[in-house]
Amino acid sequence: MKRAKVVAEVVIYAVTGLVLGCIFFRQIIFSRFDLLLGDVGDARFTGVIMEHWWQVLQGTAQWLSPTFFFPVQGVLGYSDAGFLNALPYVFLRFLGIEPFVANQIVLFALVALGWLGSILFLRCCLKLRIFPTIVGAALFVFPNAMAILVSNSHSHFFTVYYIPYLAIGIYLFLQNFRKLSSIRIAVGIFVAIIVPAIFYTVYYVGWFSVFFLLLLTGIFFAWGALHLGGKTVWQCIICKRENWQKILPYCVLSIICFIPFLLTYLPVLNQFGGRSFKEIATMLPSFIDYVNVGPKNWLWGEFLYSAFAGIGSRPMAHELVKGTPVFLLLTFLTFSVYFIRKAKYYQMIASQDSSCKIAVDGNEANADERLAILAAGLGIAVLLAWLLMLKIQGFSLWWLVSKLIPGAGSVRVVYRFQHVLAFPIAIVVAIGLHQSINYASGHIHSSLKRGAFLVAVTIFGLLLVGEQFNTGSLAHYSKQQQKEMLAGIHQPPQQAKAFASLPAEGLKKYPFEAQIDAMIVAQKFGLHTINGYSSWVPIGWWGIHNFNSPEYLLHLSRWIQHYNLENDQLYFLNLKTGNWLSAIISKPLLKERAVIMNGPLGAANFALRLLPEQVPIRWQKDELRQCTLRVKNNGKVALSSIGNDFNEPGRYAIRLAYRWVDACSLVPLSRFDDNRTALPVAVKPGAEITMNLEIKAPSRPGKFWLEIEAVQELVAWFKDKGYPGLRIEVQVK
Repeated sequence: MKRAKVVAEVVIYAVTGLVLGCIFFRQIIFSRFDLLLGDVGDARFTGVIMEHWWQVLQGTAQWLSPTFFFPVQGVLGYSDAGFLNALPYVFLRFLGIEPFVANQIVLFALVALGWLGSILFLRCCLKLRIFPTIVGAALFVFPNAMAILVSNSHSHFFTVYYIPYLAIGIYLFLQNFRKLSSIRIAVGIFVAIIVPAIFYTVYYVGWFSVFFLLLLTGIFFAWGALHLGGKTVWQCIICKRENWQKILPYCVLSIICFIPFLLTYLPVLNQFGGRSFKEIATMLPSFIDYVNVGPKNWLWGEFLYSAFAGIGSRPMAHELVKGTPVFLLLTFLTFSVYFIRKAKYYQMIASQDSSCKIAVDGNEANADERLAILAAGLGIAVLLAWLLMLKIQGFSLWWLVSKLIPGAGSVRVVYRFQHVLAFPIAIVVAIGLHQSINYASGHIHSSLKRGAFLVAVTIFGLLLVGEQFNTGSLAHYSKQQQKEMLAGIHQPPQQAKAFASLPAEGLKKYPFEAQIDAMIVAQKFGLHTINGYSSWVPIGWWGIHNFNSPEYLLHLSRWIQHYNLENDQLYFLNLKTGNWLSAIISKPLLKERAVIMNGPLGAANFALRLLPEQVPIRWQKDELRQCTLRVKNNGKVALSSIGNDFNEPGRYAIRLAYRWVDACSLVPLSRFDDNRTALPVAVKPGAEITMNLEIKAPSRPGKFWLEIEAVQELVAWFKDKGYPGLRIEVQVK
């Protein structure tokens, strides 16, 4: 009978998880599993990193140096290393499964792993009832915020689904802390290994998890000090030699396991430093963002985005749509307040063996009372985390965190903390539902009233889960598209060792899409590529990032020249035709673009003349147009958009800029600084070229002056040297 109950319960969890998973992945299922999670940017980059680990295992790639950003070494540390996720991926590749399918299977498996881990923690560790367990697992594994994050390409954040296993390990370790047992040793080793492994998979998930544990630990120490006094807590817990003897071996093991992480990321940290708080502050949440569930949430999205005008037009607004749906937020706050108020009736007492216990009225707390203490601690920790992140009129306590807590300076998008906080929020709500059902079972004696109460709790729990549904698209590219792209690339010449993609007329791709195309091609053919994509980029490479920019070839030439890559092993690839072109054959073309500005121009060499070739005088408001100019160099030196400083290639570069000026008030509507365009090639003395400028019209109608000027960066504007540019009167409707 007991076995039958266990089997039935397992079936309930499996079926519920399968149904919720099918709803979450509905778009992919309806595509017959052709679509892949995320977009053509970060989602595909995750696949590239996992394939890198497969290449490392095969001996065709160096551990710290994937095949992109050639010939720079150590670029694995420029982004998340994806280690844990790569383990099942490598196994699937070993079985002969192709990369895109293996990537898809791994992501599905991570979600299933998160569901299983949540069930195990809530049901087996905390001993919650079945229904609260399911609700809690659903709120963590399938939240609205995760759907938005995946839609915005960050499928690698499925790494949060390892958190329940970390929680299980910590729970079992503490439960067996007093006695030496095989369980304590096993879970101690597990926790010591999984923490650095999570860091080495996705840094944000690892750092936020540890930071939350520090907050939670600090809260319980403060609570103990309130009851026992700080001195007693210090002596009985922190300074007790026996406690350190139990913990220290696992700390040492964890430090050893952190070595690969440190070898990968410390050189990058030394090279680039952390993020500035000014950059971080743009992505800190305001009050409204704690319920900002994005425009695609089926219940709250449309209401919020109509009630709060401009909520979606703020800088980095796509990183602020990680709020908690309203009913879940109110439920979490209600349960948190309830458990915090209840906790004041509990005490922490010191037993004869100098250990600390939780007691109620002098008696050791029972299971439900310990759950209440856990929920109170988790609730306070989440509220404290929200308070630390909160930004009010540009000020935030996170500034202190970024300055005082090690590793915080590397966290740019702080509000992604929400994906880690989803787990404690789900636990608090699940405990609250569990104890509500217990209360009804023990205190409501009328079967009719008890049944009505339980039905109400069930409906409310289902509402909390249903509230998470998001209508947004989780997938934006397909396996078939990737296969067609690769099939269009011809076999490279046998002597080719490295390549760079060349702009191709009519090839409409996002810059990052073309970069990752090159990375995937490099992995397929066992080549290195100058192209690349990651959170950080090598010094001197940034000008190569925009595949569609006129500056692309300029900076590509500079990169090749700086690293002396011109040989018969370097090739160029046309991504549209799939053809390969030798760099030696292309050398004259590159040299034409590789003229370097070695310093400030002499007064006579600012003699640049701009002539309109095709500049409309009638525009629509906010219209984006390609305008054509003729640029003639009447000076005595060649002019180009490459400066002589490789670390800062914009220094001394020649560029064009435009601004709009109101024709009546003569007040500028924009700044020259906001709109720079590079020369597509070097302009030799006496030569004339034709070039395009992408110009956007003002956002209101009227008469305006369109002013176009040339500048030598960090030196002077040509107009200030006596060579003004263009001033054209324009009518905007």
